[in-house]
Amino acid sequence: MAFVVVSDVEARMGRSLTVTEAAQVEAWIEDLEAVVLQRVPDLQSRIDAGEISAAVVKSVFCSAIIRVLRNPGGLRQRTESIDDYSVTETIDSSSSAGLLYLSDDEWALIIPGATGDAFSIRSYGAPDRLSGWWVHPDQWVPYP
Repeated sequence: MAFVVVSDVEARMGRSLTVTEAAQVEAWIEDLEAVVLQRVPDLQSRIDAGEISAAVVKSVFCSAIIRVLRNPGGLRQRTESIDDYSVTETIDSSSSAGLLYLSDDEWALIIPGATGDAFSIRSYGAPDRLSGWWVHPDQWVPYP
């Protein structure tokens, strides 16, 4: 049930991967699938039902993998000096916990409708399945 294959990553990277990179990408694909399926076990059925786009899932997986391929050390900043050579590197805190991760925005694409925090207040109401209005505190009138 692979959502992504190595050729998808290569197409988005714009180059062919080396044999070592391809093996690593294959392992990362398996890791991402395990993590995503832990949170969304019915992902394939949601894709089949059209609730989630397979193209969006492919894009999210590829983005996470390419993020690691382009910056394997998880660096946010690197400074080099020439005379008396010195190197300063700052590790990105989001990737220092683990290089392969999905951002909150990427999770929101995979799990639509799951946005919002524990103490957030929406300034709009969720759409009702039944449209209508209350004409009296104890009488609901649906739209025709």
